[in-house]
Amino acid sequence: MKKILSIFAALALAIGVASAQNYEYTGPFGMPYVTLDGGGISRLQTENFSEFVQGFRPSAGLEIGTYFTPVWGASVEGLANINTTGSYTFVDQSVVLTNGKVNLTNLFLGYNGKPWLLDVVAVGGLGWGHDYGEPKIDPNYVVYNTGTEFNFNLGKARAWQVNVRPTVLWNNYDNHPKFEYKDAHLRLSVGVTYKFNNRRIQSHNFVTNNYAYTEGEYKALKAKYNDLLNREPEVRVKEVVKVEKEIVKETKVLVGSHIITFPIGSCVLSDTEAAKVDAFIKSLDSESLVQIVGSADTKTGSENRNIALAKNRANVVKNALINGGVAEDRISVDTRLDATDNVLTSRSAILTLSVD
Repeated sequence: MKKILSIFAALALAIGVASAQNYEYTGPFGMPYVTLDGGGISRLQTENFSEFVQGFRPSAGLEIGTYFTPVWGASVEGLANINTTGSYTFVDQSVVLTNGKVNLTNLFLGYNGKPWLLDVVAVGGLGWGHDYGEPKIDPNYVVYNTGTEFNFNLGKARAWQVNVRPTVLWNNYDNHPKFEYKDAHLRLSVGVTYKFNNRRIQSHNFVTNNYAYTEGEYKALKAKYNDLLNREPEVRVKEVVKVEKEIVKETKVLVGSHIITFPIGSCVLSDTEAAKVDAFIKSLDSESLVQIVGSADTKTGSENRNIALAKNRANVVKNALINGGVAEDRISVDTRLDATDNVLTSRSAILTLSVD
């Protein structure tokens, strides 16, 4: 017993380590998918193999699920077994299952930002079954589900899968938590899965985040970032003595940048960032020149999309300055991907001041 518990503890630790890797946040619904499959089902307890084969009847299923990490997933599945006995119903059994899933390929081989060609997934769940037969004999019962999925990831974006699924369904007619061989049915099916594109990360699969920080490093970086945002521009005045001993002012330079940040994949100013732009406008005078550098991080999305996103961010801030009364001929716009060494501040438009 201790050996079995040790094995389960080691497996749980491995799953925890694999799930603790850093990925771009996908939102509360993770990476959703839908699967349509068809195959056959037959009772395992038969007199011989011939009877087992002859007992196969068609089966069809629809599954809707999601993966919360590259290892952990869950789904709801509906199955319909076609009647071949000649009774009055077209379907002789329906099953609704809730499943938990563990991607064994990603668990043991790791996930490096792109799915493997083949995913092996362990599946377990339970649900409700219903038999259709004589009007007075329509039992409802608990169904247990254990099985394995062999998922082949296809396409350039790995958005599609072809599945081969051997599954054992345990029809527990007594509605007690037990597995009996006489209640076991083998279901063999082949299906097709489509993984939906997650707009938050612009991908059909998980995107790794290679710029992870410890909690202490994150807090220190955030404090430094807040200090930079709240720092008053520093004005330096250089005085030059002419031949007539007259002191004149040469050029003033306002040192420091203002960083206007945006959510991932967005060029919409939040109320907080719009207030920063308004405060920036109030600090200007008629001689102020403003340079705007639009930026986007390259950790997600394609290069063309990131360049367009950076330009849009710069133009959004430029329009806000113009609407606030800044002359357009005193504004210059540029773009640069990964404008800072931090993912958060690279999703920004950076304002720099000088005086002509």
